[in-house]
Amino acid sequence: MSEHRKRSRVEAQFEGVLLLNQAKVPVVTRNVSLKGVLCEPQPRATQGAQCELELTLNPDIQLTVQVKILRSDATGCAIDFLSMDEASFFHLRNIVRYGAPDADSIDQELSVPAFTPD
Repeated sequence: MSEHRKRSRVEAQFEGVLLLNQAKVPVVTRNVSLKGVLCEPQPRATQGAQCELELTLNPDIQLTVQVKILRSDATGCAIDFLSMDEASFFHLRNIVRYGAPDADSIDQELSVPAFTPD
């Protein structure tokens, strides 16, 4: 299968919660990109659901992102980022840059749309 991703993924484990139907559903990330995260399997996450993801980077820094669950099965929970504030994006970008083999390539990715509009 060919790789169609336009955003680099880096391995990163952070604990977080999905705020899903007024419930706090715990998640642990496997990898992170500027467009989304892959988490450990979470049976309570429903494919297609839009919700909020809170990721705790350290006790003082928490990202809050509006997300859509793209896939949730025994292999993992794939989550797409829909929107976030500037501070959350700043921290996310730094995480991806730090984990990437070529940090400058991450900034170059930002000049290319993450998706093709319909």
